[in-house]
Amino acid sequence: MKKVENKKTMDQLQKGQHLSTLSTVVLILLMLIYLIMTIESSAMLAKQTDIISDHPFEVVIAVGDTTQYISEMNLRTGRLQRHHNAEDVEITTAELEKLQASIQEPLDKIEELYLGDRRDIRALRDTLTSLEIKQKNFLEYVANEMVTGEEIEVYEQKHLDPLYSKALKEAERITTVAQEKKVGYGETSESLRKITLVSSIILMVLMVGTLLVSQSVLRRQRRELVYRNKLFDDLSMSIDDTFLIRDAETGEIQYCALNMERVLGANPDTGDTYQGLKKEDAEIFNQAIANPAFVSPFEKTVEYTRPDGEKRWMLIRIYKIQASAHSQFISVFSDRTDEIQSHQALQDAMLSAQQANMAKSDFLSRMSHEIRTPLNAIIGMMTIAAAHVTDPVRVGNCITTAVLSSKQLLLIINDVLDMSKIDSNKMVIQNEPFDIFQVVNAFVSTVFAQAKAKEIEFTEIMEGFGEHTVFVGDELRLSQILLNLSSNAVKFTPPGGKIHLSVTRIGTKNKVDMIRFVLSDTGIGMTPDAAERIFQPFEQADATIAGRFGGTGLGMSITQNLVSLMNGSIHVDSEQGKGSSFLVDIPFLRGEDKFDEPDFENQNLSAMIVDDDLQVCEQTVSLMEKIKIYAEYRMSGTEAIERLKEVRRQGGDFDICLLDWKMPDMDGVELARLIRREIGADVPIVMISAYDVSEIEDEARKAGVNGFLPKPLYRSSVYHAIRDAVEGTIMPGVVEKPLEGKYLLLVEDNVINREIAEVLLQDKGAKVQHAANGQEALEVFLSSKPGEFDAILMDVQMPVMNGYEAAQRIRASSHPQAIRIPIIAVTANAFSDDISAALAAGMNAHVSKPMDIRQLCEVLDEVIEKAGEKIKK
Repeated sequence: MKKVENKKTMDQLQKGQHLSTLSTVVLILLMLIYLIMTIESSAMLAKQTDIISDHPFEVVIAVGDTTQYISEMNLRTGRLQRHHNAEDVEITTAELEKLQASIQEPLDKIEELYLGDRRDIRALRDTLTSLEIKQKNFLEYVANEMVTGEEIEVYEQKHLDPLYSKALKEAERITTVAQEKKVGYGETSESLRKITLVSSIILMVLMVGTLLVSQSVLRRQRRELVYRNKLFDDLSMSIDDTFLIRDAETGEIQYCALNMERVLGANPDTGDTYQGLKKEDAEIFNQAIANPAFVSPFEKTVEYTRPDGEKRWMLIRIYKIQASAHSQFISVFSDRTDEIQSHQALQDAMLSAQQANMAKSDFLSRMSHEIRTPLNAIIGMMTIAAAHVTDPVRVGNCITTAVLSSKQLLLIINDVLDMSKIDSNKMVIQNEPFDIFQVVNAFVSTVFAQAKAKEIEFTEIMEGFGEHTVFVGDELRLSQILLNLSSNAVKFTPPGGKIHLSVTRIGTKNKVDMIRFVLSDTGIGMTPDAAERIFQPFEQADATIAGRFGGTGLGMSITQNLVSLMNGSIHVDSEQGKGSSFLVDIPFLRGEDKFDEPDFENQNLSAMIVDDDLQVCEQTVSLMEKIKIYAEYRMSGTEAIERLKEVRRQGGDFDICLLDWKMPDMDGVELARLIRREIGADVPIVMISAYDVSEIEDEARKAGVNGFLPKPLYRSSVYHAIRDAVEGTIMPGVVEKPLEGKYLLLVEDNVINREIAEVLLQDKGAKVQHAANGQEALEVFLSSKPGEFDAILMDVQMPVMNGYEAAQRIRASSHPQAIRIPIIAVTANAFSDDISAALAAGMNAHVSKPMDIRQLCEVLDEVIEKAGEKIKK
């Protein structure tokens, strides 16, 4: 035979395999059907047997017992026609009670086993219940000594005999139905037996037939396998390359290697050997084999697309061989993807390394400029201040500028350190309860001031929170994310532009709330390419950004990494010249409201809230309810003043008014002035606003406003505002010396840092003694009297003995105050690992350098207060 029949053989083999698989599946299904049918039939037969066994025989017996008891009742009451003295009545009463009790057992049996209409049983029970009542009435009638036997007989015939007859008929009906059911279930069982037998025979025949077909297919497959193994099997299965053979004249594919689908993803169709190649590449091969002067082998490396869309690189070699009277072409496909990809990866790696080098060089160049700029300002301002020490105004201006420049320098350093922590996987996300309204409020206060200074309009809105405002997460990192986004918005939005923050709870699942933060601006915007690169380290929108606006190029990369560490996502939409919008979704576990302050339940307070935003009104009323204050809201100044006057006419007053500053018909200042004129000066007024009220603070206080609350409102801020209003201490002045009376041990090896810390602490009212290292601090503490020091401020990196060891030795000492003395780490080691190390060494808290004296005072106040509480306990 001239034509190789391998393709037909393969087709037959494939069909045989499908048929074998199909027959096996059919056989299994038939066996399962047979098993299920057998089980079901057995169960149904058992059920029929049980039914026939229990019903009607048991039902008939129970009905017979019931009929007997009814007949005995009839005899007992009939006897009283002849013998109806008091003793006979008493005996009959007792016997009837026994019969009524005895009849319940057969009735329950009937109700359990009876398969007829349930109304038959209910009818019998109802008749027996009526009979029991009539029997009691009959016994009361017979007990009358004046009644004659004839009267008793008449009474019984009228009231009891019809019920006896009715009960017996209903019992007889139940017996009849039971007998009918017996016949019906017998017929059903016989029918079921026949059906089961016929079905079993049919299924057995089908299974035997299927088994014979399956065996036939298997024999044919074995013959085909023997034939197939004769044709290049060893060759096709022993190499990684694949090949096919086709007729040189007809182009028909005569053989495909068994590994063809593994290598190419599919077997080529007849006449389309190069279906995965580009059109121009396939044409090159077709022209080569059509050339009478074909030189074997012809080879070329081309891109090959698998049917699933995967791109591969193939080296295709074509050999021409002479088989019998016909020529054949052997096409060999060798996968060179890994080799080419490795080569490409090396080139890409080299390019990436070059780009990374350039980016880091640009970054270091920018850092040099960014760090030197504020440093130059600090050094320059200090030099000017030193040259004009006799001019206090000029010295003050120099110091203010130097402080601002130092904060700018600290922000740059923090960006670099944060990126370093992220790259080394040392960034740890904390999980602590926080109030989302409090976080947003602090953020808004910061950003509003920045936006106002640049004449940018800033607005915010919070939606979908209801009463749930406490979540578990990293409050500090969330604030950092928002501040990084807002700093760019402020930086890249020109004066007159707008910035808007939207915070929304968009979904809840298993006590986890998804919160969406959207920060939009009308700034310079970005191109699509710049938006794609914005989250890469050391990158900015374009090369001119650093020169025009400054910055490290790390802020957005840090932001994206923080969002990812918090299991969130970040997305940016931007259009050049129109602005940008950053969307951040972060999941937070819903936390418990751990508000520890007492409420106002026993003070019967009432509040009036005035705001043109319905959501703010409802949220504030909810906050009031939590601290047990009755609250109403009005959405305009006109409505509010009318309600206040109405309450005044009724002899009452609200205990406090919370007024929004900016409202359409009447702003908060005007409303406050009207309240003072119409209601009086007794009602405290607090103004709430999302804006900086400093520009109208004087006017508001003259109008009668007692205090101010920033939006968004959260529970503790509202609580303290109400408490201060009730106590008459709204918005007290800043305490100038919060550390008055405190005696502190300052441990610091750097002379300049020690001098700065001493001056700052003494300015806040504290008395300070210093130590130059941990060993000296340990000696000073051990020689001190119990209670002499209120707290220890401990540096960490020091000669002789470091702060960790000093803290451990203090805790392990025999000094009476060793366990209770508050120790605070004040150090430039600001990573989370450093905080953990300080706490593990026995310290109570951690404050990073550069030292923020306000933060340090707050921490000192907290740890000293806790230490005092422990002493009391």
